[in-house]
Amino acid sequence: MKDYQPDFHKLHFDSIQALRGITALFILLEHIRFLNCGAFGVDIFFCISGFMIMFSTHKDSGFFLRKRLIRILPLYYLMTVGTFLLLLLFPGMFEQTKADPVFLVKSLLFLPFDIGGGALQPLMRIGWTVNCEIFFYFLFFIGLRLSHRFRGLICAVLLLAFTAAARLLPSPPAFLEFYGNPVMLEFLYGMAAYYGARGLYALYLQNRLPGFRKHVPGQRLPHMGFFLSLTALLLCFAGLIATKPTINILGFRRIFVWGLPAFLIVMCSFLLGLGMRKIPPFLIRLGDASFSLYLVHYYPVMLLDRAVFDFSACTPFSLSGAAAAVCISLVLAFASRELIEKRFSGWLRSRLIKPVSLP
Repeated sequence: MKDYQPDFHKLHFDSIQALRGITALFILLEHIRFLNCGAFGVDIFFCISGFMIMFSTHKDSGFFLRKRLIRILPLYYLMTVGTFLLLLLFPGMFEQTKADPVFLVKSLLFLPFDIGGGALQPLMRIGWTVNCEIFFYFLFFIGLRLSHRFRGLICAVLLLAFTAAARLLPSPPAFLEFYGNPVMLEFLYGMAAYYGARGLYALYLQNRLPGFRKHVPGQRLPHMGFFLSLTALLLCFAGLIATKPTINILGFRRIFVWGLPAFLIVMCSFLLGLGMRKIPPFLIRLGDASFSLYLVHYYPVMLLDRAVFDFSACTPFSLSGAAAAVCISLVLAFASRELIEKRFSGWLRSRLIKPVSLP
């Protein structure tokens, strides 16, 4: 019996979904001060986003922007309004941000502004990456409307144009300075990873991918390529952690020192998926809740740091606090995933996106 191998665009990327979850955990660890080791998770997220947007629009690009907004806005808006209410009730919790209604409106409209100290960020400061995502979706939508085939290329040209304009103008406006930041170019790595993964999968189907062989019923041992991919992935993560003290968080150097390893991590995760028969279910569930984990973890971690534990130094007490922060954040993330991302956003999808009628 011939072994069935699905078309690339029918694959489920469980290994990349698991990577989402691991990446969200790294960002959580970034905000535990004595650990402070996961800011590069943003770069991996941007690469994954570019990959999945190219993949998901290959056959079905209908309602693209509407689907993405339904996916992102409910939780982002809830957290942004919640931040504004916290500022009104407990202004002492925040060091720079203030309860300015103009800040709230601009944050909801994804309009960059100086939140204090020269930082261009939304009211919920960790939401700056969500702003980047939304702008990427908007540019990608333009590419889709102009040409489905060249959607990625058009989006890439637009991203490069914004980045160039932000560098060439002597005093760019806040909108251009924020969205023309070099970190936006990391979405291009993700789109490149999509084409790279397609090419590697084609070789895999032909048994021409070195170190990998198509799954044979009864096969138990992983491919040699699995071990090589895992080693490369771990080395990339080690390199990201080692270079963290040297990175300017919003400079050109970041897209090379962190962006390229992030690209390799996504590619290695794809290859690991070819070499593994099954990804641990918890990691997949963690990946499903990664967006919620990213947005909801910040305030519990900050509250535990300032009110209960002191995360300024590594002590037995602060270690127990870090464990508590992770557990509380996970509980909140899974609850948010179920109530907001699945139920509320699902309800919105059922009413705002028309089902495709088959002939």
